[in-house]
Amino acid sequence: MKKLVLSFLVILLLVTSTQLAPVTAATKYDFKNVNWGMTVNQVKKKEKSKLLDTTKIKDISLLEYKTTGFRVNAKLVYIFYKNKLVRAVYEIFPNDTKKTTMDKYYKYFSIKRDLFDEYDASINFKDGLTPSGKRVLYDSEDVEKDLVSGAIALESNWVIDKKKTSISLMLARVTDAVRLRVIYTDYNLKYDLDELIDAQKY
Repeated sequence: MKKLVLSFLVILLLVTSTQLAPVTAATKYDFKNVNWGMTVNQVKKKEKSKLLDTTKIKDISLLEYKTTGFRVNAKLVYIFYKNKLVRAVYEIFPNDTKKTTMDKYYKYFSIKRDLFDEYDASINFKDGLTPSGKRVLYDSEDVEKDLVSGAIALESNWVIDKKKTSISLMLARVTDAVRLRVIYTDYNLKYDLDELIDAQKY
């Protein structure tokens, strides 16, 4: 009987160790299986999704992949500054003309629940964001019209992994369409990445 109990405990320990191993291993990466500061070639070797395009504009380089993110079709874009990885962006439902603004709106809150389960509450209380950057409560009855017109965007933010990575979940009009994105950025950059990208006409 003692041998049977001992055998059961050994098996249980092995199963538990096997289940915990991927979690422990994952903590050494900042995003998926890459780290901030990696070069374009290093990320290419790590990322196994289908490469769609590569772009270089001055000091900014992009790698675009066809993949899945949050259980749906997505485009994944790695952004490099001076050949160092600084950001990764999932665009959800890319080029899918069948998905409406409200489809993206409901998916926004589905992803927010996923991120909440993973990282706890976001650091901002209000999702509504005006073009001037002011946080507001929004009228859910007018949200589709306001999103399409650009009068409002939705955004939630997290800072994770001992303040190494920031996450922005954003639903906003970008150029000609309302786009749903999950943006992972190196939290310890010494410059404003968005201003830098705009200056280089990305």
